[in-house]
Amino acid sequence: MKTEDIKITPKWSKSKEDIWNDMFEQLEDNPKVIEMKPRRKPVWLYVAAAVATIVILLPGIAFLYTKSETAGRGSHLAVALPDGSKVELNAESKITYKPFWWMVSRNVELQGEAYFEVEKGSKFDVRSGDYTVSVLGTSFNIFSRADKYAVTCLTGKVSVADKATSVVLTPNMQAILNNNQLITANIENAKEAINWKEGRFVFVSVPLVEVIQEIERQYDINVQPGSNLDYLYSGNFTKTQNPEDVLKIVGKPFGIEFKMK
Repeated sequence: MKTEDIKITPKWSKSKEDIWNDMFEQLEDNPKVIEMKPRRKPVWLYVAAAVATIVILLPGIAFLYTKSETAGRGSHLAVALPDGSKVELNAESKITYKPFWWMVSRNVELQGEAYFEVEKGSKFDVRSGDYTVSVLGTSFNIFSRADKYAVTCLTGKVSVADKATSVVLTPNMQAILNNNQLITANIENAKEAINWKEGRFVFVSVPLVEVIQEIERQYDINVQPGSNLDYLYSGNFTKTQNPEDVLKIVGKPFGIEFKMK
């Protein structure tokens, strides 16, 4: 057989263009849709992640937690701190501290007046505005109201500091803010600074307006101001007395009749 006698019939009689067109028509007529299903994570993974988050955040939350103790007007409040140290708040006074970090850092913020009996241990700081009292184990009284500040040491040793000055007190010594400076003074009996704990209030040449403010705090009353309060008062009263009687006693030397609102 001669080579020219062999006939080769092409398998595809269509052109390449026709073949491509047919293929696209089939794809358009019968599209194949594949559904993708999301894979679900096991529930325990979410639980584990939540627990891990809580464990990580809990110390920070505990560190931020601050506890407050407040004595309102007309009342005193005794507070036991986490290490057994004791605080007694005078009327209209407040302390704040962080109980969960107490054993690491014994820090207290004070507004008003309070008597402290501190258990021996690490440094114990009491901050009042710009002033800080630092002790290891002692007893002392702090008065911090408006522009008045005084610290009285009863036992042990007390350091009182602001941004510029630091003074050390021993028993029967007092640090007082005078013309924006801390000065020290020796006193005969430091226990007189805590007469308020027993409901006794003694004043020696104290501005009359401050005496009236103390009466208002202790009795939770408001007093109508007199015509002139530019006097210094020396005297005393006890919490067991009637407030009307106390106001009469205080106003009598100056011819002032105080009335409650």
